[in-house]
Formats: sequence, structure tokens, C-alpha cells
Amino acid sequence: MPSEPLPRTGARPDAADGLPTVLTNATVVTADSAISGSVVIRDGLIEEVRQGTIDLPEAVDCDGDLVLPGLVDLHTDNLEGQARPRPGVYWDAVSAAMAHDGHIASVGITTVLDSLVVGLRDEDKARHDLLDGLVDAVRDGTRDELFRIEHFLHLRCEITDPNLFDRVMPFMQEPRLRLISVMEHTVGQRQFPDEAKYRELLVKRFGRTEQDVDRQMALDKEASRTFAPQHRARMAELALRHGLPVASHDDETLDHVREAAGLGITIAEFPTTLEAARAARESGQVVIAGAPNMVRGDSQAGNVAAAALAAERLIDVIASDYVPVALLRAALMLSEGDGAYSLPEAVATVTRNPACAVGLDDRGEIRPGARADLIRVRRYGTRPQVRTVWSAGRQVA
Repeated sequence: MPSEPLPRTGARPDAADGLPTVLTNATVVTADSAISGSVVIRDGLIEEVRQGTIDLPEAVDCDGDLVLPGLVDLHTDNLEGQARPRPGVYWDAVSAAMAHDGHIASVGITTVLDSLVVGLRDEDKARHDLLDGLVDAVRDGTRDELFRIEHFLHLRCEITDPNLFDRVMPFMQEPRLRLISVMEHTVGQRQFPDEAKYRELLVKRFGRTEQDVDRQMALDKEASRTFAPQHRARMAELALRHGLPVASHDDETLDHVREAAGLGITIAEFPTTLEAARAARESGQVVIAGAPNMVRGDSQAGNVAAAALAAERLIDVIASDYVPVALLRAALMLSEGDGAYSLPEAVATVTRNPACAVGLDDRGEIRPGARADLIRVRRYGTRPQVRTVWSAGRQVA
């Protein structure tokens, strides 16, 4: 880390003209340590990381706050939520995408894989109807520079839909697409091994009648027998042929993990049992846990708690799932108290590790030459407060 003085070139928070932005008097979390130091940004990249302060009047004094890489979120349902704020209410897709962008930028996410469902189940019809417009909104919003941060796509493929491939094929050449996940939300396995809990979810969350639930469960079981095995294999093969990583969603058993590994799947997204998480780790898969599970202390569906995975160091990546503000808090919890993770290891679960899992090797780490996605964070009790966000060197929040 060089120690020679910087030229006094007029650092500013938004250095679009090639002049540097200097962050100083910060606790800078790098890949392997947390230092009292400074970061210099120029032309959208990190130019220098050094210990100690930089005495320039234009430097941003971080007052000892954490400076972390911008967060990388591989799975958030937030865009779909903005596009359908209430059941039966649909919002303009571009406006929804801009609102979503502002929301997640404010909590420190600088790279997001907007997660959109492909494949129809009765209660997901709204998601089915939103799909085309939201893909267009992400594509067009990126092209027209409507967003504060960088958006990619994660297509979540429901493998029991007989028409899955008719829906997914038009998106396979989409440049923004970075991740495919295969999922099966049928009763008796994976996320819903307990039929009673599944029934309760459909009745309470989706307002279904008991008779309608009986019909849905019968249809699901038949679709699982008829389509799931071959669709899982075909979807994995299609994604890999297009150079896309594949995640297996909600694996429950050793057989689930073995099947995924045999198909070339490299990511275990939200394994529902310790057994599955251990097997995924042994097979070399990247294990993703949900941030709300970590913060709340348990799974909404009654599956394994993220804290139990953390205790065995089985978490490689945390995703925000359905609560964007939970992402950073969940990661920092890994290093608190008697946590099994050091601070740099905990931060990596929401920065470097997810970036690497989807081939974004230019970000997720504070090092010279990396993309200057950075966040300034102050702790407010057990809650982190994101005070400033830079995306490619530009202050966006």
C-alpha cells in the first residue's frame, strides 16, 4: 500500500471528470483484514487503498465508519413486489423498476440480480403476467441510464410448468441474464415437506379456500410426477449451454443434492436442511442462505435456521430474498459475538462471494483496479446504517 502523498487535485464525492474521490478516516474492510485507512477512487475504479488518513481538505472524512464493498444480491423478489404492490394492483413496469432501484441502492446494494419467476402455478399468475414487462424494464432502464446501480436478471424456473420452455427460451440470449435457478414448489418435499404448513400458507397468504387447496395439491403432485425430473435436467443443460450458472432451489435431501451435482449445478440456493447444506458443501456447491431467515432467527416455512448453517460455516453467500434491508445486517451478524466468521469473511458473503458465483470478477472487493462500488456504514446498535453509496465511483445515495 503506497504511502506517498496524493496530489491535491480537488477530490469530490462525484468524480465524473477524472478527479479522484478520497475516502479517509475509515475502517476499510478488505478481503483479508479491516484497517484504519483510506480509499482513493478515480474514473469509476479503486485506484489506491492505504493505511492511515489522507490530509486533504476535499477528502470525505468517514469518522471511523466502515467502508465496505457495495453489496451484491443474487436473489431479491423486490422488483416483483414494486410491480404488484397489492393483490390485483399492477404498477407501470419502468416506474416499478426505478422505485426498486432507489430502494435497494439506499440499503447498500450496488449490484442486483432481479429475480423473476418463469413458469406458471395458479397463485403465481400475477408473476407470470409481469414477466415480459419487467425484463423489458431492466433492459431498457439499463440502456437509458435510469438506474443508480447495476441490474442483472435471475430467472427462477418452476419446473412443474408444462409450458416452461416456451416461456424461458425467448430470454436465453438476454445480455442481462446472469443466473438460472430450478425450483419446485410442490407439497411433500423441498420447501414444503409438511403438508399442513403448505396448506396453511396457501390459505393464509393467498386467500385460497380449502377446496381450492385440495385441487391445487392434487395438480401439483401430478405435475411433479409428470414434468419435474426431465424439466430439471433439461433446464440445467440449457442454462449451461448458454454459459449461465445454475442454482438448485430448496434442496432438502442427499438425493436432491446428488441430482443437482450430477446435472452440473454449482449453487445450492436456500437448502432446507443441515443435511442438504453439508452435502452441497462437500460437492463443491456455493451455499446461499436467506437474510430474513438469519435476522429473524428462523425460516418462515419452518426449515433449517440460517444461524444453524452459520454455526458450521456452511454459508458462502447471503441473499436478501424478500427483505432488502436485511442483507447487510444478516452478513454482519455472522461476525458478531462468538460468530464463526471474521469481519472480512462475513462481508464477503454479500460482496465478493456472490459476485464470483455469477462471474462478476471486477467487483465485490476493495482492492486497486476493482470497480468502485463502495458503501459507508455506521452501526446503530445492532443495526447497520448505510450512510453513503458509490456505484462505479459515482455517489448515488
